Amino acid sequence: MPKNLSLKFLLALTVCTSGLMATDRFNGEPQAVMEGDSAAPWALIERHRDPHPRFPNEPFHTRLAQFYPQTIEALGSKTPHSSVFALYAAPGWDGSEQPVPVLLIHGANDDATRRYAHPKSPHAEDHLESSGLMQDLASKGFSVFAVSFSHFHGDNLFQGEQIANAITRIRQLMGQEENQDFKVDLVTFSKGIMAARSYLQSMGEYYGMKYLTPFRHDVRRVVFQCGPIAGLDTMFRYYMYNLTLASQEIPAPMGADKMLMYGSWKDMGENHIHSGYWPGQLQMVHDQREIGIADGVMSVTADFNQTAHVLRNGGRSLYISSYGLEKARLAGGRMIEVMNEKGLPSDVSAAILAGNHHIIYDERYDGWKIPIGVELTAESDGLVYLKSATYTEGLTAQGARITGMKTLKLNHIDLSRSQDAFEFVSTELMKP
Repeated sequence: MPKNLSLKFLLALTVCTSGLMATDRFNGEPQAVMEGDSAAPWALIERHRDPHPRFPNEPFHTRLAQFYPQTIEALGSKTPHSSVFALYAAPGWDGSEQPVPVLLIHGANDDATRRYAHPKSPHAEDHLESSGLMQDLASKGFSVFAVSFSHFHGDNLFQGEQIANAITRIRQLMGQEENQDFKVDLVTFSKGIMAARSYLQSMGEYYGMKYLTPFRHDVRRVVFQCGPIAGLDTMFRYYMYNLTLASQEIPAPMGADKMLMYGSWKDMGENHIHSGYWPGQLQMVHDQREIGIADGVMSVTADFNQTAHVLRNGGRSLYISSYGLEKARLAGGRMIEVMNEKGLPSDVSAAILAGNHHIIYDERYDGWKIPIGVELTAESDGLVYLKSATYTEGLTAQGARITGMKTLKLNHIDLSRSQDAFEFVSTELMKP
């Protein structure tokens, strides 16, 4: 075959194959299955892979690989490819009393077991204590499923595709392949709302990624728990947030790319939000002043706010260098703005659960509660502003209904392990 003809053939083949919908290639056949003790407290865990070639191999921060042994086994690696996800089924999933199955979707730095089955603490050593929303819903007769994504901070568009794949597999497991009226309910936590909205709002079409599955109208209701519906801007709002992460070497996204540390300039490396390790976080960046959250006393810096100005708007002060919030928002595709302009489909209803206890505690120290997240500027759950978590204008543009909204005096973490939160979720899911 002539060289130029061979090149044309390969280009044509690439266009044809990559033009397929990702789910057109996903057949639902698990790569590995866990049952019995290795799957506890779940009844079944399956590893799946979407074979579409466009799934990226997202890089992992050196301190943020998968850590929980069950999740590593489920995903097949501490640093799995983004084409891989795990699907979990709760005990009793195949003998439910409730008519609509539920898919639980976790957030950042998380997995299905830690967030929904054993939410005792955000720390690995407490992972197997307590029970969670999964057990609560299963005890009330729901068919409960959950996903674990491969990457803690992965691209929300590709994680949205894995939700579409999970629904395909749930349909198969429940023998509903031919039922065109089959629907599931989604329950999301924190960053998990972004993956859910990516699928529900067919965001692949907006970003020219037509190989991603558009919404197939197979979701009835979505419950948002402490989700940044109107985004967040913490890394560009507080110099002390950036300084704390840098000085304590905490792996989290930072707005500053360089900081003056102990008399010399230090590159923020993997923690810098533009480093490539935080694609999903970039997509959540949105200026909270646009929803009425003004800068407060926590944003003040001692150099007459020059450092605060540079952190948000870009440039360099005596203490930091930053690209600024706007560059991050554009790098994330203005996703919050686009989502909130589009709204949810009119045939999907939504419920919102938010918190307004502004302190998140580190609970590892023999009963002592050490504050590790404090937000004083406006009402929040210690991480997400209440105005962002309850921003209904971003959901209703196409006529979607809000069936319920509740604010509990809980912080971000406690919203996943409170019986009051469980009751709100189950009550919303039982609504006709």
